[in-house]
Amino acid sequence: MLKILAVCGNGQGSSIVLRLGLEPALEDLGIRDVSIECTALGQAQSMVQFVDLIIIAAHLQDGIELPKNKPIVVVKNLINKQEVREKVEVALREYYPELLKN
Repeated sequence: MLKILAVCGNGQGSSIVLRLGLEPALEDLGIRDVSIECTALGQAQSMVQFVDLIIIAAHLQDGIELPKNKPIVVVKNLINKQEVREKVEVALREYYPELLKN
């Protein structure tokens, strides 16, 4: 199972909208066994070690110590489905190509 952490300012709103847009995009890529956890910046630090991929808004990335050994997707707008999809696909192709359908 691919575990994704979506980090937003408050852990509500935008990260939940992100999840709703990301789930069908991942399915289109052939990834069905996925867990997307939405959290606030303050809670994210304790969760980053337990996930495979982190999605975070650009304006929040300096507020957390991000791991060096995991893909980090930095987006300007968490609710921009096209931006998120494109950047997540690039990260998945680099780090987890075996999960993608051709």
